[in-house]
Amino acid sequence: MRSAQHATARDATAPRSIQRLLFLLCFTVLMFPGVTPAMDFKSYYQPQLKLKMVIGEGRIQEGDAEKFLASAKMADRDDEGLVVLLLNSPGGNVEAAFRIVDAMDQVRVYTAVPDDARCASACASILFASGERRSVMGTGLLGFHSCYRRNGPAYAGDSLCNEVIAANAMQRGVSHEGINRFVKQYGAQDMAWVGRDVACTSMRGLCKPGLLESQPESKTALMQSFTCSKLISVQARLICGDAELGRVDRTLAEVFNQKLNVSDNKTRLRADQRAWIRHSRNACSDKTCLLRSYRFRIDQLKRTSSQ
Repeated sequence: MRSAQHATARDATAPRSIQRLLFLLCFTVLMFPGVTPAMDFKSYYQPQLKLKMVIGEGRIQEGDAEKFLASAKMADRDDEGLVVLLLNSPGGNVEAAFRIVDAMDQVRVYTAVPDDARCASACASILFASGERRSVMGTGLLGFHSCYRRNGPAYAGDSLCNEVIAANAMQRGVSHEGINRFVKQYGAQDMAWVGRDVACTSMRGLCKPGLLESQPESKTALMQSFTCSKLISVQARLICGDAELGRVDRTLAEVFNQKLNVSDNKTRLRADQRAWIRHSRNACSDKTCLLRSYRFRIDQLKRTSSQ
């Protein structure tokens, strides 16, 4: 690790030197081996936070920086002026990852690995570590291992790649111990999976929570954002992503189950509920409409007899 430390010391006051080394890393891969779709960037509107975020998901490869910039232009900014980038990636090409970092620096980014997301290899040690704000939340996981190059069916370590990653991480305020976790302890086909409890405590400087995590409801909304974005219907995404809608949805479920337990005609009650979902709830495309629909149905159920 001594050479990485020396590279870091040299580069700490000259970030461009990292970029001058990247042409040597064109064929270096930092990715957990396996078949994974190429990276894609898409927008997700988080209703609780009233923010359009960017989700980066898949294998990092050439051309992703341009795709990220195109998606970031359509995103909103939080109260600190940052674009939220949710990460779920096994890693990929190191040079391509640093090109994304160049684009991230232009935009100013809050990197987050929320519930149900995994950010490994180049995603963790390069993309995640380069956010102005950085958060691992809920069941989100970061995965670390050393750089490697393919040599036929085998993998060969790449010390230059490790030095460049170490220099970049230290410039971003990540501790020496955290860098060692990136590049020293795990080989090409090993992986150190760490959650928030390790990443944000024992890996000093890796996490830099932002204002979005200062309030419980906004923190929960950010934590659940990746999970909610996977839901198919507009209504389901809104209910999943908004605390007030989530509460009224749970209230309706409780009232409905209470009525169902004492009903003399359960078949009809279930049919009425399905009709409400199809013709009322699913006709809504915004929070105001959903709240009105839910409250009407709750009042309707409370007024009905057990017949």
